[in-house]
Parts: sequence; C-alpha cells; structure tokens
Amino acid sequence: MKSVSVLGAGAWGTAISQLAAFAGYEVRIWAYEKEVIDSINKDHENKIYLPGFVLDKKIRAFQDINQVVAASQLVFNVVPVQFIRNVWKKVNPELVNRDKYIINASKGIEQNTLCLVSEIFESLFPGIINNFLVLSGPSFAEEVVKKVPTSVSLAAGNIELAARISKLFHIPQFRLYKTDDLIGVQLGGALKNVMAIASGAVDGLGLGLNTRAAMITRGLSEMARLGIALGASPETFSGLSGMGDLILTCTGNLSRNYTAGYRLGQGETIQEILESTNSVAEGVTTVKSVQALAQRHNIDMPITEAVYKGIYEDLSPKNAIRSILARNLKSDGI
Repeated sequence: MKSVSVLGAGAWGTAISQLAAFAGYEVRIWAYEKEVIDSINKDHENKIYLPGFVLDKKIRAFQDINQVVAASQLVFNVVPVQFIRNVWKKVNPELVNRDKYIINASKGIEQNTLCLVSEIFESLFPGIINNFLVLSGPSFAEEVVKKVPTSVSLAAGNIELAARISKLFHIPQFRLYKTDDLIGVQLGGALKNVMAIASGAVDGLGLGLNTRAAMITRGLSEMARLGIALGASPETFSGLSGMGDLILTCTGNLSRNYTAGYRLGQGETIQEILESTNSVAEGVTTVKSVQALAQRHNIDMPITEAVYKGIYEDLSPKNAIRSILARNLKSDGI
C-alpha cells in the first residue's frame, strides 16, 4: 500500500493526512471547498481549518470524490457525521468493494435514523462492515501535526483486521491500540462531545474544579450506561476511546465542544457561537441523537438531558446545572 485517501479536509482530516504522510504514504484528500483545495495544493497549508502548519508535499487535494476514493485501498472518512450519507452517495459503489478498507475518524450519531457511522456505511455499501474500522481517542488535530505523542483506539469487528491496519500507521509519535468493540469505540467518540459541552458550561459559570470533576465522572457513567444498552463492552469506556477522550475533550481549551459549552456558560446563545466559527462542535447536533436514544432505551442520562434542554429548549446553563444537582441521591458507579 503506497497511498492513502482521506475524505474531509477539516482540521482532523488534514491532521490525518499529515499523519499518513509522516508514515510515508502519498495522500489524496477530498475537500468540498475550492479555497481549501487551492490552499493545500499551492501553499501546502490548510489556511481555513488548520492554519499555521506546513503540510507535507506528499499531500494533494482534489474536488473529484471518486478520483480520491479510487486512488487508494485504504480510505479515511473524516466527513462530519450529519453529512456522511449525502457525501458518500456521490461515490460509485463499484469503488467500495471487498478490497477497499474504510477507516472512520468522524464522531457522532446520525440524526433522525440514530445510526452509528458503521450502520450508515453498511446501509450505503452492504457488506463493507467486514472491511470497516473506527479510529477514536484523545487526539487534538493541532497536537498530532506537531508530532506530540498520541495514543488512540482502532476498532474493527475482526480483531486481526484492526491489528493488521494498525501496523500500517505505527510511528513513534502515534500509537494505535486494537480492539474489536466497534460499537463502544463509536459511542465513546460521540458521547464525550456532549459531556464536553457540559464541562465547558461548568467552567464558563465559574463553578470550580470540584464541580467539573464530578461532571466528568458522572458523564462517564452515562456513557457506559448507554453503551452497555447498545451492546458495547463496559471496559471500552475505561480506555482511550472512552475515559481518555472524555478527559481530553472536557478539559482542553483546543476542544470545540468544551469551548462551545464555556461560551454558553458565559451567557452567549448557541446561535451566536455557531455563527462565529468555521469549525463544527459535533456535540451540538449529537446531543439530539443521544437524547432520543436514551429515551428509546429508557436510560437515565441527566447530563445529556441538561445539555439538550440548554441548547434546544433555552434552559439557562445555571438552571441546567441545578437540575442535575437537585436530583435524588443515588449510588456511585454505572
């Protein structure tokens, strides 16, 4: 395998492209915006989504999605979850065959259908689940391109597939831990963004480190409860794609979701926050899907409910936090 393809040229898609170039691959990246394509090809920089970082000359950007998919045996999906279905419908199904491997690096749950990304792909390309993997874990794009040591999970239904693909990207500063819990790794990546909004709101309100630590800990319990109900392994939520990603996203100021929550806590509206940035805070849309899944499976998820009401029912952050603290006392743990 000499080349890798990447669909989606946001900050994370660009970082994955740079990572693949670090590993020695020629990289073809598909971008929707012409200005992003021109910026990558002419200036070797993604000035829109990852400014200030020089990209490897092995990375080339294209607007023809089928050209990019056809170019490599291994394709990373980094298209935001709510757009995956429409974007991948443009791909010729004959290109997504049994020799093609898809690694999903987007985090979220599709609205309306409540599908995980693996389910979206299986509905579009029946049988692809056998060649489908998920990469998730504590990994800010900016730090990956700076070669900061990073560890993540790589999941596949077949553990041998995860082991084989992980070796292709094993470089000193980027370590992949294999797992066969495809559901748990996807849910960890999606749910932590909701909890990060809550964590940011706690800090925006100035409630202190004790409150934030409690929010993160109880958030992890919520994640595990829903995960177990959907067939995930509880141990996954103690690993990199669960606890690891949750800690990073709930405490790091590079987190888009934490920042959105912080600004909510400071008194801004969600409309003001979304209109002021090019980046996607996935938790804003994911919380709708998580709230619906919690209701469908009768799972108690008070932090999720508070975030949902804060964003979509205009509940103030202060009252949202109060709604959690006013609940009846319970035992600790999941």
